Amino acid sequence: MPTNKLLRYACAGLMGCIVLNGFVSMRSESELSILMRKMTEDIRKVRRKVETGKKIPEFYTNYTQLYSAEASTSSKKGDQFSGYAEAFLKQCSRLKESVADQRKNEYNELVTRCIRCHETYCPGPLTMLKKLKLP
Repeated sequence: MPTNKLLRYACAGLMGCIVLNGFVSMRSESELSILMRKMTEDIRKVRRKVETGKKIPEFYTNYTQLYSAEASTSSKKGDQFSGYAEAFLKQCSRLKESVADQRKNEYNELVTRCIRCHETYCPGPLTMLKKLKLP
């Protein structure tokens, strides 16, 4: 078999393994981590609304899943998790209902709620969360 053809087969096999590994990784994500990724995406959109002075849309309707979503085995929910979730959900509501001159503070408080929980559970996203705050 010519070297060029062998190289192509090897590359195709390697790419197949990478793609398959990606699918396996996606399926092994916990319900909670999937929800958290969606929440982060939503909060980034809300940040843009706050920065441009626009009204905050309803963005947290499915966040009550925080209470029931299964965590990965490496980051189990502890006794304090429900309290953090409740404080976060209340802050979502406060931000949604805030008037223009309060939005930045309410938004930053929302991010602070995320940070406080992640300081106790799953500290991996802390750096990213701190960058979400508005100056």
